[in-house]
Amino acid sequence: MLLGILFGKRREAAFKGPTPLRRTGRGMARIPAVILQHFIGLSDYERKLAIDKASRELGMTVEQIEDEIESFQSGGFNQDQPTTASTAEPPRRKSIFKRPIKQKEGGPEFIDESHRYRFRYDPSEAGKARQENATQAITCPHCKAALGIPDKRPIRVTCPACMMDSTFED
Repeated sequence: MLLGILFGKRREAAFKGPTPLRRTGRGMARIPAVILQHFIGLSDYERKLAIDKASRELGMTVEQIEDEIESFQSGGFNQDQPTTASTAEPPRRKSIFKRPIKQKEGGPEFIDESHRYRFRYDPSEAGKARQENATQAITCPHCKAALGIPDKRPIRVTCPACMMDSTFED
């Protein structure tokens, strides 16, 4: 199918006359990269049949086409153009997480953006009032579930995920 498209382009254009499919450069005819990639994607038997058909239609030998496929696989398509080595620095890693340098022993592990962790696990009026007072978010020391708590200390917290009690003083 791809060969049919290229051979259609090879025929005469309306205003330019006959357009060659390939240009010669450095003694070797250049087959477009699309066709070379098509050849590479085929199984061995299908590749041999396609190369044989292309050699008859392009007027090239099978060896020339195979050499061009081999050079395309080994070094890419633009071997005529010199490549310049870029001395670009790799990007520096920057942490987007903000953690305290040293957390206090026995203190809670705080989470940023506490507004995202307001769970609706207690639908009663008292539960809603407690949830509105939650201004901080911590992780449960047992199961690492996110918990919303008020900022008063000491506080005893029962995790709704693992049902473990924890008391925080800092």
